[in-house]
Amino acid sequence: MQSQESVGWQADVDGMRHFSGLRCPDEVGAFFRTKVLASDGDRMAACIYTGNDGMSAVLRQHLAGTGQATATSFLENYKNAGFQRVTLSGPASEGISFKTRPWTASVLCETLWYFDGPKADYTLWMAYGLPSQEAEVGPALDAFVRLLNRQI
Repeated sequence: MQSQESVGWQADVDGMRHFSGLRCPDEVGAFFRTKVLASDGDRMAACIYTGNDGMSAVLRQHLAGTGQATATSFLENYKNAGFQRVTLSGPASEGISFKTRPWTASVLCETLWYFDGPKADYTLWMAYGLPSQEAEVGPALDAFVRLLNRQI
């Protein structure tokens, strides 16, 4: 297993910083960073975060100009896997959402948002339960968007 430093991460005042410039603080809103990921393909860096009651988020930095293609790939891959696309209200309506566990009593939803930046693009993937965690999506998205606004 490679150390964080060997895959391009350095300690930062609030958490970790990738050589590409992506800063992943230890905490974003109610989420805590649990893992940092190395670069691969068009993905320059990423961090995995865990929130309340198993909510998960992955913040990923991509090469500039590739965010929309990444979102399209997400859409096609989830459709091809047989997941049901859902239209949600509120902040989740701005992303691409799928119901991914039709075999369970509670609904697990996965949403991907993409953001264009001048030097890099970003995606935020989030998994959450409906309706139990629906109210937490907006504050979580806002916290990650504030973080991205500080990156750009």
